[in-house]
Amino acid sequence: MGCLASHQKPHRALISVAAKACVVAVWLSLAACDKGTPAYDVVINYGRVIDPESQLDAVRSLGIRSGKIVSISEDPLVAETAVDASGLVISPGFINLHSHSVAELGYRLELLDGVTTVLELEAGGFPIDRFGQQLGAAPLTHFGASVGHAWIRMQVIDPQSLAALAATGKLDMSGATFTQPASAVQRQQIRMVLERELIAGGLGIGFLLDYMTTAVDDAERDMIFSVAADYQVPVFVHVRRGIDGDSAGLDEVIAAAERARAAVHICHLNASAMSGVDIWLDKIDAARARGVDVSTEMFPWTSGSAAISSDVFSRNWREIFAIDYADVQWAETGEWLTEDTFGSYRETRPDGQTMHHYIREDWNRRAIQRPHVMVASDAMPLISYERKVVPNAAGTSTRILGQYVREEKLLSLSDAIARLSLYPARRMESFAPAFAQKGRIKIGADADLVIFNPETVATEASYLEPFKTPSGVHSVWVAGQLSVQEGRLVEQAGAGKKITSLTH
Repeated sequence: MGCLASHQKPHRALISVAAKACVVAVWLSLAACDKGTPAYDVVINYGRVIDPESQLDAVRSLGIRSGKIVSISEDPLVAETAVDASGLVISPGFINLHSHSVAELGYRLELLDGVTTVLELEAGGFPIDRFGQQLGAAPLTHFGASVGHAWIRMQVIDPQSLAALAATGKLDMSGATFTQPASAVQRQQIRMVLERELIAGGLGIGFLLDYMTTAVDDAERDMIFSVAADYQVPVFVHVRRGIDGDSAGLDEVIAAAERARAAVHICHLNASAMSGVDIWLDKIDAARARGVDVSTEMFPWTSGSAAISSDVFSRNWREIFAIDYADVQWAETGEWLTEDTFGSYRETRPDGQTMHHYIREDWNRRAIQRPHVMVASDAMPLISYERKVVPNAAGTSTRILGQYVREEKLLSLSDAIARLSLYPARRMESFAPAFAQKGRIKIGADADLVIFNPETVATEASYLEPFKTPSGVHSVWVAGQLSVQEGRLVEQAGAGKKITSLTH
């Protein structure tokens, strides 16, 4: 029996049980082989299986065949490929609802962090049928996108900028797309394309409202929520930002969702609510009590990130964030900016990314402890190791598990895993059927799995070293294929699939 890894031996009581059951397991395996079909492609034995949906938290063995979990056993299982997970946690693969790292490098870092499904839902993609083409025929993780309202708006209002973005990958957020109101005719054109892309399988509507505060009027906003209601998908929205703690942006989108009877997801609540985290979450709870379908997420980092040309820096951003130029870094080099260098980069490098350090750990702690708040990375686009960005892609899941679970004990391990896997799956499954088999460890579920050491799992990435690999992640499995082993990408990894609302 082949073994990919070896760890501490199981407890003696477990050994005695295993010894008695082994003959039966071997017989079952051999019987299946006699019929020409192996019982399992791979088995994972002796791991602490945590499934938040069923509340299972016990030592179990998993049998995997054809990318699915086909057995959950109290006894060890037998296959040609067997993994000893003694002393390790087996968790559903993590689902990231909010990532902009749509490139192989970004997906590599997210996979090493335990993410098996990477979704671009805030900004979205366009057109949906071409989203992810750059990942090739064998993507590292599952992936998908909402319909990106901003990119459709760009096609309608400023097609030259869209062509430039497609050609160079560089986004100048100071152009007409983000500043110019749409005419009635243009608004109808935007609606028609939104509907077409949702029919093509888009996972909701991505709405960068905060980056186009002067551009999007009430009519365009309400049109977006109307379309979402018609197609029964959420609007994933970056709300308009006000002064620290101001909830007007939240009130606006909840009211729009309530009028339209549409679902809405509030992206990176901690970054938008700031010190008003509790006020925002109370309002979300009140909206839920009224029947509004509203959800939210947070990320466990203390810096925001945005293109220096973005609309937020055209406003009174120092007052909004309660920071100054010296609190802003040029992501590419780590340079701390001054008023002069900020102005220079804004003029000469409008596509460049900033790290603006304004989020307080206290806001994050308050957000993560509230029921049903999910975790998402808000990872920035990753092009090369030479062009640094915030460390979110390399260390969001493991930061939750290491800091907030083990060190600070703000969450139980099962609760943290739910926020990383089950809750995102539930948010998506009503309109994207594939998610009904993700975020769980159950018979028939996709074999997207993370195996980690709860005593050592931790983020190693930082703002100065944003690409460092996490510690304590033993292995990651995508559709039953070993994709990460002991912190390294497996050479033949590439079992990911594109997910749309049409995918089962």
